Amino acid sequence: MTHFKLFFSTLLFFTLSGCTQQASNLADTYSLLYKGFPDAQYSQEEIQALPYASIYARLGDGPRGFLVLAYAEPFSHNQTALKWMSADSEVIETVSGRIVKTLKLPGTNLAKLDSDTPDPLALGLLNPTTPANWQFRIDFVPGYHFGYNASSTFENKGADQVAINGIMRDAVFFEETVTISALNHTYTNQYWLAPTSGKVLKTIQYPAPNMDAISISFLKAYQGAQ
Repeated sequence: MTHFKLFFSTLLFFTLSGCTQQASNLADTYSLLYKGFPDAQYSQEEIQALPYASIYARLGDGPRGFLVLAYAEPFSHNQTALKWMSADSEVIETVSGRIVKTLKLPGTNLAKLDSDTPDPLALGLLNPTTPANWQFRIDFVPGYHFGYNASSTFENKGADQVAINGIMRDAVFFEETVTISALNHTYTNQYWLAPTSGKVLKTIQYPAPNMDAISISFLKAYQGAQ
């Protein structure tokens, strides 16, 4: 599989008085992380002082970048889509921890993910009544790749620990096996959930065929509806 480098934003200048709630002003504070730079790394104090929700993200074996929440928009089944953006307008969109769209990443991008039924991640994987199987559809570009049916199965792998910005957190580890029969393609996504809330702390996902895995660690949570 081709390995792409993801050019995410890194914090070059930090001052609380200079921060703004306007997503359009992000370029004043963030600049692109160029190939060959070390992973982004910020203290808990710096992350919490920013007025934005934030994540670390990495595409394949590229550098780890720091992204902030630019938009929160309604999504299907009463969910909220969170659009994490770099200063160069690269976007990873998540819903309940699942990547549902990417934009302006090098190589393949996930154009759309939808389903007729709620995502088990949204229903809560720790809820014993949540189904372990799910059906959804994806579109990906470039090319005419539209409406591919995918099926997934979640498996609870038990208690685990995961490092979030250098701090070890207790977690429940789930694996999701995704199959796209029309392409004879199967891949595995991974999720580390908070044991009490069930929210995703960290995930490693393959959003679409021909894409490298995207690893996301959720740093400062969005305070609106999930």
